[in-house]
Amino acid sequence: MEEERFEHWCEACGSTAILTSEEAFDAGWDFPLRMGAWGVVSPRTCGDCGIEQTLWWALTVEKKSIDDCTPRQRQVLARILNEVPD
Repeated sequence: MEEERFEHWCEACGSTAILTSEEAFDAGWDFPLRMGAWGVVSPRTCGDCGIEQTLWWALTVEKKSIDDCTPRQRQVLARILNEVPD
């Protein structure tokens, strides 16, 4: 059974790619299913961007509250919380 491709998106630079989970992992993406889980805040980054630009970093390392997040970070949160695996 061939693994299905789906859209991967980078919250840091905005790039997107249609890849399998394995292809994305091999290319350095931090993205479910190989990294993290659907609907859980964790980095969503391409192989060129670091996690220090992510919502996860802002909440976990910088200890920001949701109220202190930027509008873009709140958009990322909404997108992550609305992820539904096929």
